[in-house]
Amino acid sequence: MKRILAVAANTYRETVRERVLYNLVLFAVLMTVSGLLMKQLSIRQDERIIKDIGLAAMELFGTLIAVFMGVGLVSKEIERRSLYPLLAKPLGRSEFILGKFAGLGFTLLVNVAVMTAGLYLTLAATHAAFDPNLLKAVYALFLALLLVVALALLFSALSSSLLAAVGTVILVVAGHFSDIIRNMRQVAPGTPDWLAHALYYAVPN
Repeated sequence: MKRILAVAANTYRETVRERVLYNLVLFAVLMTVSGLLMKQLSIRQDERIIKDIGLAAMELFGTLIAVFMGVGLVSKEIERRSLYPLLAKPLGRSEFILGKFAGLGFTLLVNVAVMTAGLYLTLAATHAAFDPNLLKAVYALFLALLLVVALALLFSALSSSLLAAVGTVILVVAGHFSDIIRNMRQVAPGTPDWLAHALYYAVPN
């Protein structure tokens, strides 16, 4: 466990050095501008639109971090040949992968927490009541981002950063269209039911 935590801490420091937290500034600007623009609407519309924009921005920035940081976690170590000395030490491959996953997962947790705080502050500026149900949506979003990290790590361990990014993005996009895949027969008549169901359960939702 100590070795996993050590790898996770080092991964977190690496991601911070690569300035991934700049997305928080962009998110804060987006939320502030949206709050100012929505003042002309009614309070109920104001709340709904700000929540939609906030969650969409959170998902977008979180996915970008998960993909473009995750695909380089293993492949960069291989390209720089810094992975081999690590594995020569008493550090198993599974511990290395779990540490990388935990480190980037913690980075995402910090990002999501700050962005959630920004969303609630923007809602408070419009005199909206505190909505605890919004935290449920944020929690589900964070779990989805962890799945993206896992996919990025998988492809990163098997291919280069470019191919890993392409493969991860394809699966993420396909996951957003999983309902269409399930109803593929309506789009492409003649498609076997077993194929549609197999693709639906194979693609992460």
